[in-house]
Amino acid sequence: MLVTDWVSGVLLAAWLLLEVVLRRGDEARDWRAGDADRSSTRLIVVTYMVAFVAPFLLDTSGVGATRTDSVLAWIGIAVGVAGLAVRVWSMSVLGLDYTRSLRTRETQTVVERGPYRLVRHPGYIGSILVWAGSRLAVNWLVAAITAFVLLLVYAYRISAEEQMLVDRFGDAYRSYKSRTWRLVPFVW
Repeated sequence: MLVTDWVSGVLLAAWLLLEVVLRRGDEARDWRAGDADRSSTRLIVVTYMVAFVAPFLLDTSGVGATRTDSVLAWIGIAVGVAGLAVRVWSMSVLGLDYTRSLRTRETQTVVERGPYRLVRHPGYIGSILVWAGSRLAVNWLVAAITAFVLLLVYAYRISAEEQMLVDRFGDAYRSYKSRTWRLVPFVW
């Protein structure tokens, strides 16, 4: 196994470990989803599983294979590490309100600090960067497909989540939406 392949695997293992460790409380770790989730949690998990196994299903020297230990592979690792940092920051800022499936808590409020000052869903862009970057380290074609599919999946989830938050917080969330970007600052 080459260095970038190994580092890519460590990056995904760190992402997975932090997903478990940084979710605070039983409610945040709960997999049960209500109607507001619209099966988006399941869709995300399936997408992650496919993105993980895709490079193994391809010939390592075949179409899209990133030359191991190349600059492109290391750019992928850097993108993944940056994504992990954004994901961890987002999870830390939300604390108990960072849940696995879409739900709100009785005492929850609209958070507008940290990365949420500019972007409404920084944790999602963090995850997209982790997965696309780690896949770029091994196969640029898988990375491109992973990024595209995750953008579609998270767009669906964002639609469901924002409806849930408008229903829960009303004008406070509408006002927050008017001042921030969904996922990518100055783009969307």
